[in-house]
Amino acid sequence: MDKLLIEVSWEVANQVGGIYTVLKEKAKFINDYFKNNYFVIGPYLPNRSSLEFSKLESPAIFLDVIKECQKLGFNVYYGEWLIESKPKCFLIDFQIFLDNINSLKYELWANYRIDSLRTGNDYNYPLAWSKAVNVFLKFFSEKFPQTKKILHFHEWLSGPIILFDKIPFVSIFTTHATSLGRTLSENGINFWDSLNSINFDQESFKYGIEAKHSIEKIVTKYVDFFTVVSNVLANEVELILNRKPDFVLPNGINLDRFPTVEEISLFHKKNRDLIKDFFLYFFSPYYRLETKHSLIYFISGRQEIRNKGIDIFIRALSELNKKLQKDDPNIFVLILVPAEVKDIDPVLLNNLNVYRNLEEKIEDLLPEIKSRLVHYLIHKERIISQTLFEKEDFLEIQRIVKRLTVGNYYPISTHILPQDNYILNLIKNIGLVNLPENKVKIIYYPLYTRRGDGLLNLNYDEVVVGSHLGIFPSLYEPWGYTPLEAIASGVITITSDLTGFSDYVQRYIEINKDYPGLYILKRKGRRDAEVVEDLANLMLGIAKLSRTARVENKLEARKIAKNFSWERLIVNYFQLYSLALDKT
Repeated sequence: MDKLLIEVSWEVANQVGGIYTVLKEKAKFINDYFKNNYFVIGPYLPNRSSLEFSKLESPAIFLDVIKECQKLGFNVYYGEWLIESKPKCFLIDFQIFLDNINSLKYELWANYRIDSLRTGNDYNYPLAWSKAVNVFLKFFSEKFPQTKKILHFHEWLSGPIILFDKIPFVSIFTTHATSLGRTLSENGINFWDSLNSINFDQESFKYGIEAKHSIEKIVTKYVDFFTVVSNVLANEVELILNRKPDFVLPNGINLDRFPTVEEISLFHKKNRDLIKDFFLYFFSPYYRLETKHSLIYFISGRQEIRNKGIDIFIRALSELNKKLQKDDPNIFVLILVPAEVKDIDPVLLNNLNVYRNLEEKIEDLLPEIKSRLVHYLIHKERIISQTLFEKEDFLEIQRIVKRLTVGNYYPISTHILPQDNYILNLIKNIGLVNLPENKVKIIYYPLYTRRGDGLLNLNYDEVVVGSHLGIFPSLYEPWGYTPLEAIASGVITITSDLTGFSDYVQRYIEINKDYPGLYILKRKGRRDAEVVEDLANLMLGIAKLSRTARVENKLEARKIAKNFSWERLIVNYFQLYSLALDKT
């Protein structure tokens, strides 16, 4: 082979965040560019790796490398990452280096003055894995001495790879956010407004992330090419890491996994109705629920309350509830933010089972009920439940219904949560506790949605396409995949003007003024109270849209998403790799 690329990330075959999506969706284009000489490396995690990795018999040239690693006490697994393009994949075990983690920390201290005394396993695991990858790459490179080799690695978690022994690759480091930027923002510090008063190195010590911050800074000094995912992040890294990036690589999306324009209405109706059925299961044991003309709003993402704008969102829901009039539609809100849970709420689980038993019973009786109903309608007889059902059937239905139970409070979360759960406590504090009279009702769903979960029984993509509005009022978001995925699903979407995604839209895309599809909330330089009021008014305005206007907005959202197809944006990577190959 004349050229090859090895791409390394902690999120190869290990979904944590948006980097996973980036790697997965661009893989087929990169593999074609390198004529199948493209390899990905991730961590071997015994309880997770088998879910996305298929082991294969290793070619002889790789088998020699694997054996060299085994001599040093760690295993390397060769196979396929089970995504659409099935790139060749190495998952690397790192336990032996974890057992000797202090010596690795000392090595980085001695060579680079990286202080890691206050680190935990969130630092130790990636550090040990990075050392294992470094050793593997040394052996690997010896097998291809004449090949032009590129190493592309992501985030601080894989940064130490090039800080250990030197390896003969042209190196590309991509950061998708800075550890310090994310931390400062989450703690309420707007570093853009405090440039003259902040010492960023000191701040990293203050928040206990000095090791991660140091790795990011040092790696940018030693790497051949430094890249970021947005112009917003480019400004941030120049400020915090003191290195101007060489390339901006905007994140694309694979539109093939989303409904086409023709399919959007069909998919929306189907999944909307399933979600509304779930709302009935959730609330109707407590009071009668009207869902016919209701709307579904949602927010999703990591549990970064301030960075993701979850605090702003919940406060705005309280204001929205006050603004909605009697004739306005009910708003059902899904908060899809994974968190620590104890168990599924047993009351909810019982009621779901009761409803499903009731549905099964009525399904069995439908042919007979239909026949009786037709007869009674023809003869204009009064229809009551006792005449539609046989006595024994009606008694059995009553017995099923009597198994419904209610808790001491109206339900909010699908799961039992720790007492210190911030989201649940904020919902309660603002008084949105799902009273019958509330126009806004919230369901907090603190796990990733998936088919077969026993609750919604829908994958995340299906929940999104079944919704009417996705809301992502982020304070810190160097890119922003969740709003991009929402518009690709043909869902009206709100994002903020602080995200890399919205920055790209405002720079390069003309938005329809009448039916924008994507609404950009102004957060830059504004107080939270102002943003809350604006967001509440924006959500209210969307709730009052006519059906025609909602459809036009959905179509415009899908139209905007076309600008982010990987077919368009992958050229940025090709330009970078072309320069890297020239450098070799």
